[in-house]
Amino acid sequence: MGARLIVVTGGKGGPGATTLAVGLAGTLAADGRGVLLADLDPAGGDVAAHLPAEPHRGLLPLLSLTGGSVGAEEVAAESVAVGEHLWVLPGLPRPDTANGGLLSAAGARAVVLAACQLPEVEVAVVDAGRLLPGSVGASLLEVAELGVLAVRPDYLGALAARRAMDAAPRARRLVPVAVGVRRRWLGDIAELEQVLGHRLAGTVPARARAARRAVEAGVAPARGRLGRAYTRLARSLLTTLSADDAPLNAAPLAPSVATAENGSGPSRPFQVDGRWDR
Repeated sequence: MGARLIVVTGGKGGPGATTLAVGLAGTLAADGRGVLLADLDPAGGDVAAHLPAEPHRGLLPLLSLTGGSVGAEEVAAESVAVGEHLWVLPGLPRPDTANGGLLSAAGARAVVLAACQLPEVEVAVVDAGRLLPGSVGASLLEVAELGVLAVRPDYLGALAARRAMDAAPRARRLVPVAVGVRRRWLGDIAELEQVLGHRLAGTVPARARAARRAVEAGVAPARGRLGRAYTRLARSLLTTLSADDAPLNAAPLAPSVATAENGSGPSRPFQVDGRWDR
């Protein structure tokens, strides 16, 4: 396999896996790396809504025309160039159940492995949707060099992410990233890690206006807190990829840190949109 493979997935509750995948791919491409962003979410792809892509190209015609026998040339033909260094393979226009189950775990692997053989692609970033046992995301984590789990930054989101990590196949590396963090939550990051039982690999702030401007321009957010957060995250993940002795999974917290004093979770709840959420 030629390109480095990063699979982005999420737990229950819409944690922002697509937003994270798009921002990460755009940031890597803006740094001059050849990046293919592949939307393999069986629930229906949203990547095309984030970036300018041609609606008649993408995963649906790729799977329909090839019958599962996918090569690098077929992936290239159905991908759309977005800027100089970024190519996008748009996802399914509707949930896969409406397509007769075209996207199997084996088919997703074939697409990814073919994409990694494209000579211009240095990093393949895959939006694999929700992480469930036997899902496309679980299958792709088994061949990924790095798995990234998007975490909603509240108590229930952290619980869902922890269950997803516990049930995930033994990926080479699987790290959590909090998506949509607001300033008033920054003091709660330690508690978020307590619930997760793992260190966060990074955080992405909630900056809807900056994200919208970047989407409309078809580029990664380059300035402000959002741009700096994605830049730090991209560098951190690339460092993890290049470290041969890096741990297989996210660094677990020590028992004394991972559990609150009463042994039942965080010492206080998380603030979510002005409310307190247990």
